[in-house]
Amino acid sequence: MTAQYTQEFPSATITVTKAFRIKNEEEQSVMQMKDVIRRKRKELDLTQEQMAEYLGVSAPAVNKWESGATYPDLSLVPALARLLKTDLNTLMCFHEDPTREKIAQYMNEVAEISRKDGGEAAFERVRKLVEEYPSCGELLCQMAAMLQGMAVLGQAKEGLQREWQAYAFRLYERAEKCDNPVSADRARYAMASLCIQEEDYEKAEALLERLPAYSALDKRQLQISMYMKQKKNEEAARLIEQKLNASIMEVYLLLNSLATVAVWEGDRERAWEIAGYSRKVMEIYRWDYSGLALEFTVAMEEKDADRCVEILREMLDSLSRRLEMEKSILFTHIATKEMDPDFGKQIAEALLMAIERDDQYQFLREREDFQEILAGYARKD
Repeated sequence: MTAQYTQEFPSATITVTKAFRIKNEEEQSVMQMKDVIRRKRKELDLTQEQMAEYLGVSAPAVNKWESGATYPDLSLVPALARLLKTDLNTLMCFHEDPTREKIAQYMNEVAEISRKDGGEAAFERVRKLVEEYPSCGELLCQMAAMLQGMAVLGQAKEGLQREWQAYAFRLYERAEKCDNPVSADRARYAMASLCIQEEDYEKAEALLERLPAYSALDKRQLQISMYMKQKKNEEAARLIEQKLNASIMEVYLLLNSLATVAVWEGDRERAWEIAGYSRKVMEIYRWDYSGLALEFTVAMEEKDADRCVEILREMLDSLSRRLEMEKSILFTHIATKEMDPDFGKQIAEALLMAIERDDQYQFLREREDFQEILAGYARKD
């Protein structure tokens, strides 16, 4: 979980990561060497002619540095840094890996670009960030996950979805080789998941072998105990809620898998009972869609078209209403941010698009009442 709280909501076909808005676009802009030279020169009240004289170059040469047309000769860089009273890292725009907070800001930025200017503009921003921080495992993983989410939500034009997915996989491959073991494991997990979806089980097995075995040790529980002993109630409650949120999501995913296996075993009654438990669990988030998603999965696995249509209507109706997680008594300390007003609409469109395109839903597409749902949704737009 990042410093800025994010929440994943699984559905029958997709898992979407909530995207938050940018607070300060100027703060996130990437400064280039030409900008540093111009800014530092002006701060020292030097003209381009004076700087050229001090360094033994021509005034047009300095002008070209500040316009970005050329760069200073490498032999001049130390003297230029001393003249501008700055260090070499600042002058040459060398950046250490960004903090988690900064990565969260970049995620906000990409999400906002996607919302305002479209998926292709957001994709280009991702590429620029990756070029700036080519070996930051956490950034690579987060940007790959965002690309996957945007592709699933249909923000990639037809024909580009596979390209985005392939690029995301390459980012995970790079993240696996980074120095951060947590990011490397996250990348392996993501790649294994993608390989399983593509039915490349041999490669998935190899990736899973490189992941550590499950460990029951969790430092958060000790931190919670420490905060409670120190009477740091706010810190303790926030960490408890974060851990609870992760645990609930894990339970949801396990129930989803268990119900699906029950269907495959022919135990219909048990599958629906498990789906009912899941719906109760997800009521914690005060959002019906998450609970309905597993029931839809069970109905779909059973090829129960009547029930699929009935649940699908409920799902689309729930997506038309605002998520009110902040009203849950279990999550009063986790800082939530304003959700994109089109969040529910994006999920609905992605869900309907998947049903229209995926062969496993063919039995559903043939029904007149399903076509009525599509037509009714189109009229709402």
